[in-house]
Order: sequence, then structure tokens, then C-alpha cells
Amino acid sequence: MTDHSKPRRRAIVDAHLHLYDSHANAFAIFEQRQPGLEALVGDYAALPRTYLLDAYLRDSASRDVEGIVWHEFISRDADREMAWGQQLASASQLPMALVGLVDFLDPGLMERLEFYGSLPAVTGVRQHLGWDENNPLRCFATRPDFLSDGKWREGLKRLRHGRLRCGLEVFSPQLPDLLDVVRQFPDIGFTVAVMGWPTDLSAEGYRRWRSDLTAIARCHNTVVSISAVECIFGMSWRPEQVKPWVLSMVEAFGPGRAMFGSHLPITGLSHGFGPLYDGYEAILAGFSEDEKNQVFRRTAMQWFGVPKRELLSEA
Repeated sequence: MTDHSKPRRRAIVDAHLHLYDSHANAFAIFEQRQPGLEALVGDYAALPRTYLLDAYLRDSASRDVEGIVWHEFISRDADREMAWGQQLASASQLPMALVGLVDFLDPGLMERLEFYGSLPAVTGVRQHLGWDENNPLRCFATRPDFLSDGKWREGLKRLRHGRLRCGLEVFSPQLPDLLDVVRQFPDIGFTVAVMGWPTDLSAEGYRRWRSDLTAIARCHNTVVSISAVECIFGMSWRPEQVKPWVLSMVEAFGPGRAMFGSHLPITGLSHGFGPLYDGYEAILAGFSEDEKNQVFRRTAMQWFGVPKRELLSEA
């Protein structure tokens, strides 16, 4: 007899989280107070200094996690961090992909990309380019014009015909510049990070963000990552507040090019994993099971090349 007393946990592939060990790698945010991070999440003293897979699986136990995509955490040594991550991936029975840090103007870019290419779990890279001209604490690049810089674009060109996806983390006023980049490089796959990071949550800000994001969605070398809602809508965000923004992204990109991430452990400073994924479920309540399956797991698995669990167990 089948037991129907407990609902089946939804299978997910978490498209955005962080694993780290501050004893193995140095992280500036733990060495001294970082006003930029505080501008996003407030006092982060409760953030664990080490966050490993066991802790993540405890926090995400309300769902059936089939795989994860974990992103670099701005360590002092990006190569060392990804080498550590590859060791973790190789020893784990949970399928995972890694996203490493790059700077497309770095004179050592080729050496870094070659090193990442030697690590099978590294399937993506990202650069932090967020620049808020109205708030100096929310300027995460050294200058605002990287996206239009010809030399920077020459560096980006190194990803052509390769296997690495490219995440460019920008704020919503920068989306028109991102669109120009995406159009120039149709042979590079771009991850639109943090929901296109809206900074103006007014009705007019929503209209402008939606228009810019819809234009990017017409470029089929893009997917959108829906995560870090606490960094956008505040630590006390509400599902009804987030819903129109999430629906706009899924409608613009389609379920096959949209994916959910938890942003653990940072989301633990807000409502936590369970309420976040409950909110995602409620927002997509009107979608078919196949469409939900795409957004919750299949898009991230295919985009980042996360191995299927059964294949990893056979290896």
C-alpha cells in the first residue's frame, strides 16, 4: 500500500548558493566589516564562517535537492577557491557545478580560464559589475563603464566557442549596456544574474526593468537566474511583493530559460530556505508540472551541465 500521508518533496537543482570554508580560503568579508555587503543585507555577523555541504543539506531539507550550482564567494585567491571546490565536487555524491570569478581586463585572464578549464566541475564564470550611481556603497566594480570598454570586450571574447557560461552581475540601469554585449556575442551563453537586479521598485522602475529585461530575453543566448530576493526587496520581503517581478521573468524568458536559486547561506539571514521555496511554489501555482520542473530543476541542470544523480553514483 502506498503511503500518501506525506506530500512528495519537490525535486530541485539550486541554481545559486555559496559553499566555503574560511579556514581553507581567505574571504575579505570575514576579515573586516564590509559596508557594501551591509548595504545589501544589514548586519551579517550571524553568517557562518564556514558553510559546507552538510549544513546546506540541513537547511534545504524541505526539498529533494538533485544538484547544486555554487558560486564563488569573492575569496582572496579565486584559483585556490575553485581548486577547493573541485575537490569537494569530486568527493560528493551530490551533483554540482561551480562558477568561478573572472575579470575580463585581467592580464592573467587566459591563465585563469585555462586553469578553470582543467577543473571539470567549473562550468561557468562571473564578474561583479554592479554600479549604483546613487549609492557609493553599492558600487561593486572599480568603475561604471566596463560593459562598453573595448578592451574588456576583447577579454570576454575569450569565452567564444567554449563550455563556460558567463554571468554578469549588473544593476537594472545597466541592462541596456548588457543587452548590447549579449547581442555582440551570440555565441556566448549569458546568465542574467539576480533577476537583472532591479534597484527602483516603484511602478515606473518596474516598467523600465521589465522592458529592458524583455529585450534581453529576445536574445536566445541568455537565461535568467531568480535568486537573492532578500538583496533586492529587503530582508523582510513578502511573496506578494516579489510575485509580479518573478512572473515577468518567467513569462519573458519562458520556463526553459528561467531558474530558481536559494542564495544560501545569505538567505538564512532573512526568511530562510523553506519560506523562500514555499514562495516560489506559490508564485508558479498556475503553471503546469512540466513548466515547474523546468524552472525548479531542469533549466539549471542543462544550462550549467549539472550531472544527473544516477550517472554520478555510477561513476
